[in-house]
Amino acid sequence: MTMVVLVESFMPKQLVGVGFGFSKSQPSKRGKTLIHAAPDGMKWFIKTEQFCKPYPQVKPYLEAHREWVRSLREHTEQQIVVSGYRVDENDKPGGGGLMIFAAQDYDSAEAFVKNDPLIKNECVDYQLNRWIPETGDISLE
Repeated sequence: MTMVVLVESFMPKQLVGVGFGFSKSQPSKRGKTLIHAAPDGMKWFIKTEQFCKPYPQVKPYLEAHREWVRSLREHTEQQIVVSGYRVDENDKPGGGGLMIFAAQDYDSAEAFVKNDPLIKNECVDYQLNRWIPETGDISLE
């Protein structure tokens, strides 16, 4: 299964490139890399999730989720991984997360997200959608 993952990090400003034919444009004047489209043969997907269990029951699996993301970044040379959680208007965590990634098709994307310990252990309700960007870029620092 071929996949590129952009997941906003639980730890601010952490981004790891674990490459795999992922073509990026040249850095901009600010030192950022702009990604204009999913890599050739790939499509963008977005996974949103919301906790469906009380936080004390989710916490051990949240740590496992973070380790899973770290492991992808450290041991997979063919993905770009970034991961993160959503916050409310007061910057309080809202009990859910967001993942943007590229996969060949919906089945590949779904197989990937089902490896997430939060999903495996039924800690979150999630929604997976294909995303077709119309305007703008994804900027990586």
